[in-house]
Amino acid sequence: MDPGARAVSRRAVALIAAAVVAVLAGGLAVIVLVNRPDDDPPPQPVIAGGSTVTVDAARDLGPFGNPAGFQNQSGPEEPLGSADLDRVARLEPQVVRAWFKPHMYYDHEATTFDFDFATGNGDSAYDYYDQVAAQGESIIGNFDQCDQVLMRLDRTEDCRWVLKAGLLHYKKRYPSLRYIEVFNEPDKTWKPSAIEQPAMSLDDYYRWYQVAYRVVNEVNDELAPDVPLEIGGPSSYTFNEDFLTGFLDRYVRDGDPDKRFAFISYHQYAQRERPATVAREREIVRGWMRERKLDEDRPVFVTEYGIFPGANTGTTFEADLLTHAAGMATLGRYYAYSGTDMYLHWVYDHLENERKSMFVDDVDGGVYPYYNLVLMQRMLATRLVPAESDAVTDTGIGVSAVATTEDRKVAVLLTNYQWTTGAAEHDVTLALRNLPATLTAGEVTVERYLVDARTSNRTSNPLGQDLQRVERYDTRLTASADLGLHLGVNAMSLVVITPKGAR
Repeated sequence: MDPGARAVSRRAVALIAAAVVAVLAGGLAVIVLVNRPDDDPPPQPVIAGGSTVTVDAARDLGPFGNPAGFQNQSGPEEPLGSADLDRVARLEPQVVRAWFKPHMYYDHEATTFDFDFATGNGDSAYDYYDQVAAQGESIIGNFDQCDQVLMRLDRTEDCRWVLKAGLLHYKKRYPSLRYIEVFNEPDKTWKPSAIEQPAMSLDDYYRWYQVAYRVVNEVNDELAPDVPLEIGGPSSYTFNEDFLTGFLDRYVRDGDPDKRFAFISYHQYAQRERPATVAREREIVRGWMRERKLDEDRPVFVTEYGIFPGANTGTTFEADLLTHAAGMATLGRYYAYSGTDMYLHWVYDHLENERKSMFVDDVDGGVYPYYNLVLMQRMLATRLVPAESDAVTDTGIGVSAVATTEDRKVAVLLTNYQWTTGAAEHDVTLALRNLPATLTAGEVTVERYLVDARTSNRTSNPLGQDLQRVERYDTRLTASADLGLHLGVNAMSLVVITPKGAR
């Protein structure tokens, strides 16, 4: 969601925050997300007993698309502090999504451009874009609609001119700008906020998409950049089958020989109580592509995902911070194993709903549990291997894990996601099988990190906000080894095993 979207009272009781359409393999399901009051506490924890997560370290599933490398930075109104940026560097982002707003860089009344426009908080647009460009290898630029006065399909040349001017300028200044996402959530079903643009029909969206890909072609021709611009969409607000397939149908029917479509993109906020459902999305998209004789390996970008859409809330603010982190870990786990190409964290610092933030407002360098989760993801290895749990439901509630390996390392991230309604704590046996010879030939170092309600969590101890290592010991392991740990409600823990002296 665009920063600041959908302002809703945090203390509203049983208000409908969003009606979201989610496409499931068996058909269409409508999910209504409802706010709970901030002072409604989560249920009391209950020990669920023993559970086992089994990792087969010898079964290589391919490269791990680490979500720590895929990030969103809120719009120009929310630049980061210097200490925040130091922490971002530890995450080693590879792709960062940024917001380019034609209605802000072009004044249609004065007919003037200001690409370094003031943001209203004393900063300028370049302050924001410079930060984004310094972080990773590539930028995804979400270019939103022009000022509505210019959004006329009977006179597209006005907005077209503004879009092209912006793309030319920002591509010259930021050569790493690579992916262009056309508009943001054009299928929205709510009244747009002051900083959002209106919804539009699928037919209208595709006509504007045609305008955009022709502009991208012209910019690539004129600049001949080392990294050409690639264009995609439709950036739907959820996994909206009608909108996504309708977009594909219109692309197939488009007779322009120079049409362009590099990736399909959408958001996902509808599966907080059924996170395992998102694992089906990649294969569903493959099927859509096959049916239309398009490349089924065309990349899928989930450019936002989460469990608190807009201003939505869960129980208490403090509990929601941990719940959000666990939800992001769990959704990310299912996207990783499904082969989704990119799934971008949301977000460093949210403009209004801070429960979705990694960083603390007005405390430069202050972090919430969400940041510590992403830091643990960055510590994972580079190859994905299976991790099977006997303590997770078919819908994805319970203990799940991401397991990774490389030549001299095994790293497993475990999460006990309970949303706001579950209360199960788990004593977990991490059953490691087929460990590589590099970890069985001599002593190894086992390290464990923990994020829960009391650990690596500034809401319980501001001085203990940083990621905490709770165990470190040297031992010898055989090819099959069992390790024990405890996971509280919505807790996350990373286990890293390396040869002694290697780290």
